[in-house]
Amino acid sequence: MENFENNSSSENRQMKQHFQRFTEQLSEWYSSGKTPELASEDTRFALELQKQKLKSLGLDMQVQIQDSEESSGGAAAIHYTDNVFVNSICCNNKQITTSIRSSQKELYSRTAPCVLTTIMQNPKQGGIPSPDTAMCCPHCGAPSTLGRLESGCEFCNTKFLMDELYPKVMHFFISDHGDARYDTNTLKKHIVRCSIFFMVISIVIIIINMCRGQLEHNSLLYELAVRSVASIIPGVMIGSVSWFISNLAGSFRLLGKYSRGASKTGRSLMFCHKMKELDPTFSAEYFRDKSLSLMKLMVFSQNPQELTICRCGRPIPEKLREIVDIRCQNSGINSYSIREGVCDVSVTFYTDSLYFRGGKIFPKSDKICMSLRKVITKPTDLGFSAMAVICPSCGASFDAEKVKDCPFCGKAYPLEENEWIVTDISI
Repeated sequence: MENFENNSSSENRQMKQHFQRFTEQLSEWYSSGKTPELASEDTRFALELQKQKLKSLGLDMQVQIQDSEESSGGAAAIHYTDNVFVNSICCNNKQITTSIRSSQKELYSRTAPCVLTTIMQNPKQGGIPSPDTAMCCPHCGAPSTLGRLESGCEFCNTKFLMDELYPKVMHFFISDHGDARYDTNTLKKHIVRCSIFFMVISIVIIIINMCRGQLEHNSLLYELAVRSVASIIPGVMIGSVSWFISNLAGSFRLLGKYSRGASKTGRSLMFCHKMKELDPTFSAEYFRDKSLSLMKLMVFSQNPQELTICRCGRPIPEKLREIVDIRCQNSGINSYSIREGVCDVSVTFYTDSLYFRGGKIFPKSDKICMSLRKVITKPTDLGFSAMAVICPSCGASFDAEKVKDCPFCGKAYPLEENEWIVTDISI
């Protein structure tokens, strides 16, 4: 893998445009069900599994993504590459509203400042992907290859240019920063509330003084005016202090949320160092993104053990079936072993999830532990997608997410030689 590098200004402008397009497409997916054109097939598959799960529970989830006061237009900050592809990390502050309804009854609604991050994949400049690169047709979703799609999809006959197939959003992440909101609107609310509180106290004092005969009626208006103005001073002072304390507490909660898994940093670094020794193309960022994608597939699937990527020997925990939305805040390596070219690794994800239980939606922080396995004798392929693979026996393209054996020659596809598979999951 190459070192992280800053993108050029022209590349950043393009990434900003693509980032904004995907933001709009993601909002439209939740509102109308229109497939995000920029999303990779694996990303589309995870979104579709989530929608199917929500539908089976009689739920409808809407996600509205809008620019926040802190938005800077979106930027591609850094990228990591292999010999063929470059993956750009793009992020920006957004105001995201998540609402869940059941039979026209709103069960959950939250608006919070968040950071939306996307991983966009493009062919490396000067490096053209092989025509045999497996890829699904963006129009009909049929498994194919890059060369066939440029010549015309054999199922829908749609032809594509290279710049129509890329960039692809391989993964996206949403980080909620709602626990700490240092904004002027919240400050004004604290000041107004405290000022009203002191004003009410002043009015009560005036009424008490009148009842005791300590205040004459002709001076009532003057006393009200003076005390009303005077209540603003402690309102500003106490309101500002309460706002600061409230946000300070929110900052500590947010810090605690992001520090989950810090104890696993050493083990994670050891794992990445060992993998780079065995496979120079190994990317810690790609592994993090891929493992998170697999975890989402397991959580959102109604029947996880039917997924091709699932090789779990134990039943899937019922608690996972109650999760309808999940956002990962951090992850870390628990343990790993490498024997005879096969790597087994255990990863813990620290998540904030939405559960549906007893007809209600409630948020909860979790730790999800997942075990993965992969044959590491082959170099890492950043462009690999389990939605479109090429059978090593007969050369046919098919969807490895839905079938475990090649539908053309009947031989089992060695998924673990190209992709990480899940061998266990717990919560």
